[in-house]
Amino acid sequence: MSGPFDFETRLGMVFVVAATSTSALAVGGVLLYIAYSAVTIQRNASRRWTTNTHIHYYFLNLLVSDFIQAVGGLLSIKWIIEDSVYPGPFCTAQGFFVHVGDISVALSTMAIALHILQVLVLEWKPPPKFALLILAINWLSILILVVVPNVVQHNIYGPTGYWCWIDRSTAEQIGLDYMWMWMAAVLNIVSYLLLVLVIKRVVLVDGNRLRWRRRRETIVAPYGMGTLAENVKATQMLFYPLVYIIIVLPISAARFSQFWGHNVPYAVTTFADILFTLSGLFDTILYALTRPRLMPRRSSHDPQSALLTRIATGRMPHDGKSKTETDRSSLYDMPELSQSPRFGRNIVNCHV
Repeated sequence: MSGPFDFETRLGMVFVVAATSTSALAVGGVLLYIAYSAVTIQRNASRRWTTNTHIHYYFLNLLVSDFIQAVGGLLSIKWIIEDSVYPGPFCTAQGFFVHVGDISVALSTMAIALHILQVLVLEWKPPPKFALLILAINWLSILILVVVPNVVQHNIYGPTGYWCWIDRSTAEQIGLDYMWMWMAAVLNIVSYLLLVLVIKRVVLVDGNRLRWRRRRETIVAPYGMGTLAENVKATQMLFYPLVYIIIVLPISAARFSQFWGHNVPYAVTTFADILFTLSGLFDTILYALTRPRLMPRRSSHDPQSALLTRIATGRMPHDGKSKTETDRSSLYDMPELSQSPRFGRNIVNCHV
């Protein structure tokens, strides 16, 4: 049992719950809008939300995961009111929601990173319903990580300071929760850095392998599209791992310090918790701004729209032809790629 709390502690808990509420409202609002557009708007209408592409499944799953995580944080209202945290069914429920939310957000982030890596870097078109298979594997993993320890140890959740979470050994807290968050962060960095290198043609896709571009190698490049558009795209792609690292790193550092027996100031813990609980809000803003095709009623005709089309549909620019041959012959039959910096209408040979 933890408590009673002093004024500073309760004030910090209030700020954490307020941040969680902001994320819950943002994610809940988007989910309600998606449900409305999918149910009430006419079929084939431009504003209608559909799940006919892989990225829509991943995005929807991430939002649901963010909402589950936010629910776990909102349950701390009880501890603020009662001025203590104690074991019981309510504590177990909060530990369950926090645990499931942490893992599902991490696995959803990894799924999105892998999807963009395979479509834009490896140029592999996933089979139909492949996203459903990946999500099924994700939730089966969550089921194993959550249910099995609770069955074996008869409830692993209990008071852990200012809320309820895994109250067992440090090894279990790392293995059942933090390890997956760190894996997601590392995979995000690797995937998006590879994407930036491919977009900037530092790394080339040669069949089924990646290779460094030779210094004076002839490449196919668009005419009239400067490097500014490519740099903007690369920068936007880096927002995702950057934001995930920003929200995961402080709370991870605070936890590691506690694991090693160091005294972490309460203000540092509160700041890390607030940042982490805002993940739902950050995800909502990022997807609304940088992936407009995922949001109903948003349309985009800028050069980024072609990249978003490839991410969403997994459509490849070649099928059985060499990469250069396809770039020259098939672009005019694919209007959604006509404005892409990699696949423009005017093609010239450039020696770099």
